Formats: sequence, structure tokens, C-alpha cells
Amino acid sequence: MHKVGIIGWGFVGEATGTGFAKSRQNKVFWFDKFKKSPNTFDEVIEKSDYIFICVPTPMFRNYSGMDMSIVEGVLDLIVPKVSGAKKIVIIKSTSLPGTTAKYAKKYPSVNFAMNPEFLTQNKAKEDFLNPARTVIGVKNKELGIRIQELYKTILPKDQKYFITGLTEAEIIKYMSNLMLASKVLLANEFYMLAEDIGANYKEIYPAVQADPRIGTHLSVPGPDGDLGFGGACFPKDILGLLSFATQKKIDMSALSGIWKKNLKIRKVKDWEHMDNAFGRGASLKK
Repeated sequence: MHKVGIIGWGFVGEATGTGFAKSRQNKVFWFDKFKKSPNTFDEVIEKSDYIFICVPTPMFRNYSGMDMSIVEGVLDLIVPKVSGAKKIVIIKSTSLPGTTAKYAKKYPSVNFAMNPEFLTQNKAKEDFLNPARTVIGVKNKELGIRIQELYKTILPKDQKYFITGLTEAEIIKYMSNLMLASKVLLANEFYMLAEDIGANYKEIYPAVQADPRIGTHLSVPGPDGDLGFGGACFPKDILGLLSFATQKKIDMSALSGIWKKNLKIRKVKDWEHMDNAFGRGASLKK
């Protein structure tokens, strides 16, 4: 029996917990400070062999980067209870490159893994059970195999698994999201070009996305009827990575240009009005 713990029951935590619960080989425990939970925080940590951290990593309100205080608050509570044990602390929360490796170095007696999510908020449960790939970042392959065996209880036999290093898994998440954001912005530029010269964009993009190298999601305006990209994830991720790159003196001017263009063409900056886009404190236990 695989004993799975979930800390944070937002759309990521709920999709993860309900997904693993579909197999009789798994027993799921979960806790969320802001919801009526079936277990206490201490019960989740004590009873689980796999502890998934699924709490928010929002942006700062001044757009200066990513707030990791909630994750770090969780770790402050977990680490004393799992040090030296075989339990695996698996971070699903989006984290800047090098974050999980930093935690692993700070707490060497804890087994850490980075297991990024690739979910869409409106169909997270479906996405969790039908992923294009499962990325498992670890310091040693044994931990990766243990997590892979857990996933095998619910995913198809032909599922693609990528067992990588901790930082590599974090970059995979950022690159995936921001490649999609970049594609959205480039599609918007061609939409505006077509509009300006009187061409019909609806006749253009289906032929372009027929190329398998390019793929889908070129429709403009987007599903929300607006230009550019909104929501909580893309803005948070692009701002977080740009702040990280600035601190490291890494040139990511192309990504910076994408964000500036998005701010210019986006009519409704919906992320500014979303509760989950900005932090609400690092305290976890009631």
C-alpha cells in the first residue's frame, strides 16, 4: 500500500490526491489550512510515505518575483518530523531553478524530489490522469524509481517518464509554460498583422498549426476573448523567471519582450484580481 500525503488542496493538490486515490493500491491523506480537511497536518506527515507539497508560489504584488514563503513555511514544519526517515518530500509547487537543490543541501537528512505539474485549472483532474509526460527530479535514481512506481498505479503502461536532476525538473516546468506563453504572443502578433492588412486570420492559423512541430493553441483572441495571455500561472512564471535571471545577470531579453508586449495588448489583466496570484502568508498549521 502506497501512503500518499497532500499538503495544500487547491486545484493541484486536489487533482493529485483524487488521482492517486483512484487506485486501491494507494491511501491518500490530505490537509489544507483554508479548507475543512479529513486529516490534521501532523497526521498527513506521520501516516504518509510520499508527501506532496502543493501550496501556492505566488508573485509579489510589486511584480518583483516569486514568493516562496509558503513552501518554506511548510518545510519548517515538515523537516523535523521526517529527518532521517525514508519518506519522500515531493515538491509540486512551481519553484525557481535551484530551489529544491538548495533545500536538499540545507536539510541533507530529508529525501527531496521535484515533480512539476502541467495542469490546466479548468480540467486539472483529467490532466493529472492523462499527462503528456511525468517529470521526476531527484538527487539519486532510487528515489525517482520509487516515485515512478507510485505513478504506475494510476497512469497508462506506455506513460513517458523523465527522471532528471532537481534543477533540471524545475527548468522543464518553466520552459514548458513559457514556450507556450511565447507561442501565444507570436500568434497575437500575426493576428494583428492580418487585421492591419485586411487578411483573415481564421484562414491562416489552422494551416500553420497543422505542422506538428508548431502544434495547437494559435486561436486569437483566446478562450477568454482577450488578446495575449492572462490567468495566474503564465504571468507568475514569467515574472519569477525574469527576476531570477536579473539576479543571476542572465540575458533573457526575448522573454522580457514577450512580457512587455503582453502588458501592452492585454485589455484585462485578470491576474491582478485573482486571490491565488498573490501571497497570503506562510503560516500553515491551525
